Order: sequence, then structure tokens, then C-alpha cells
Amino acid sequence: MAAIVENADGQRILSGPEKVAALLLSVERPIAEQLLRRFETEDVREVARSAAELGRLSSETLDELVTEFASHFADGQEVNGSAGEAVELISGVLPPEQVAEIVSDLLGSSNESVWSRLEALGDAELSTFLQGEHPQTAAIILNRMAPGKAGRIMGSIVPDFRKRLVHRMLGVKQIAPLCMRVVENGIQDDLLVQKRSTVAVDPSIRFADMLNKMERAEMDDMLSTIAEARPELAEAIRGRLFSFEDVVTLSAAARAVLFDKVPADKLIQALRGMDEEFCQVVLGSLAARARRMVEGELRSGGQVNPKEVSAARRIIADTVLDLAEKGQLELRAAAPDAAT
Repeated sequence: MAAIVENADGQRILSGPEKVAALLLSVERPIAEQLLRRFETEDVREVARSAAELGRLSSETLDELVTEFASHFADGQEVNGSAGEAVELISGVLPPEQVAEIVSDLLGSSNESVWSRLEALGDAELSTFLQGEHPQTAAIILNRMAPGKAGRIMGSIVPDFRKRLVHRMLGVKQIAPLCMRVVENGIQDDLLVQKRSTVAVDPSIRFADMLNKMERAEMDDMLSTIAEARPELAEAIRGRLFSFEDVVTLSAAARAVLFDKVPADKLIQALRGMDEEFCQVVLGSLAARARRMVEGELRSGGQVNPKEVSAARRIIADTVLDLAEKGQLELRAAAPDAAT
């Protein structure tokens, strides 16, 4: 756990990430999720780490954060930051595999992940990186690598630095866990994150991710704007887009996989306001019992909340994209008329 810093009056001084973690732990979870969705993955990781190590904060400390952030806090509420709270905080925001990676990092079990990713880097890149590090740090890193990989890297290092490395490696003993953690965090921050940030991102992926969060009308309008300037980019983006209205373009098998993952209440909300033909295609993809329940709810009418309908449709569209990314279904495998 990180050291607690206090001022002369004995009041705890929070770092920036700790303040953010305290704020997000204090507000209602949907609000926290909305805020976290705007963070980069590495920022979410930092906030999760701070939340896990935060410990208990008094209501007085939170009152100061109210003044500083002018945000929502319950009167008299306390915050207890722990690994469990950190997991709860991010579980509704990131995909399960990213949550698992961050959780393993919080629990200290991502060490091997750091080393395995390090082993996957090229020899020349690692050689350049190590020669910019302190010889003791470089020796620790090389001692953790597979002999073949370490040997190739040693052969590419300049002779003077290599001699210093050999002496350090011969003297390396059992490393204290805390010291090893510092080394691993340094590798993560200085090499692995930097490498990820310099990788070129396909603009079609970036734009598609953005458009997929929009309403259909907004999506079509922005795509038209892009098509006027760069038709080839617009075509590439179009192949990555999916909205709730595109559900009928999925094959019957894909729809069956999809609706097995979608809660019935979300499907009912999403179908409200859709035309009869669309609803029949969707209902035809459900098991008999589920179909009867959904049909009954739709016939009963009830008050329609546009925000809830929009949110339910977005959830279903996001589920399709997630399943497609995992290879569990294909997008637009059939034309609308064939899908029925």
C-alpha cells in the first residue's frame, strides 16, 4: 500500500489519482462509469491502483473534495478504497479481458505478464532500452529473461557497458519483492506503454469506435461528411459500424447468439418504437418462452422513456461488436430480407 502523506495538522494529503479514485468511489456507480468511459486505459489503470490502495477516508476529507471538485457526495459518507472496490469500479467500464489484466496488476499477479511481453519485444529494441538504464537495473532484467534471449541481447550491447553488466549480473542475489515491483513498473511505464502509444492506429478503427457510440442519425451524418472528403476511409469505416437497427442484417444464427447474451428487459426496451417488421425478425430469433414474454410486454404498452430506449439499443449494439471481436458472430452476414 502507498505511504500515507499528512500535513502539519495531521490531515491526509491526497495525490491527484487518489482524489479521482475517492470521487469515483463516492458517487453512484452509473455516474462513475460514465466518467471512466472518457479515460484512457492507462488512466483507468492508475485510478484503479489508487482506489485499491486508498484505504478509509473520513467524511471530513471528502468534504474538502466536495469543495475542490464541486461534485456529488452523500452527506456524512465515508470511502473505503480496496482492491475489491477498485474491481467493482471498473468492471462496468472496460471489456472483461482488460478488467482481468488490471485486476491481476492490482493483486500483484501481472508480474509474469510484464516479463512475457518484454520477451516478445525485438532484441534490438531491448538492447537500446537496457543501455539507457542503470547497469544494476539492466542486470536484473537480463537475469529474468530466457538465456537465449539474454545472450543475443548481450552480444549486441557495446563492450564497455557489457562488461559492467556481467559484473552486476554475477552479483545479483534474491531481489526483494518491493524492489522487483519498482523495476516492473518502470518497464511498464518506460517501455511497454511508450511502445503502445507510438503504434499507429488505423483511422478507420478510431472513427468507427467514435461513430458506434452515436445515435444512428448522427452516425450517418458524420459518415457522409467523411465520405465527401475521403471516400475510401468512409468505406472502411462503414464496414466497422453497427447500430441496433442493423440487427436484422445478422444471420439467424448470429441473432440467436446475440439474444442469448442480452437481458430480456433490455431487449424489450430496445424494441419499443421499432416497426412491426423489425420486431418480427427479432422475435423470430428468440426461444418460444422468451418470445411470449417479450411479445406480452410489448403489447402491454407502458410508458416509453427515450433515454432508456436509446441506452438499451446501445447496449445491444455494443454486445454485437464485442461478440464480433471475439469471433463469436459475423457482422452483416445476411441481407435484411434473407435474415428473416
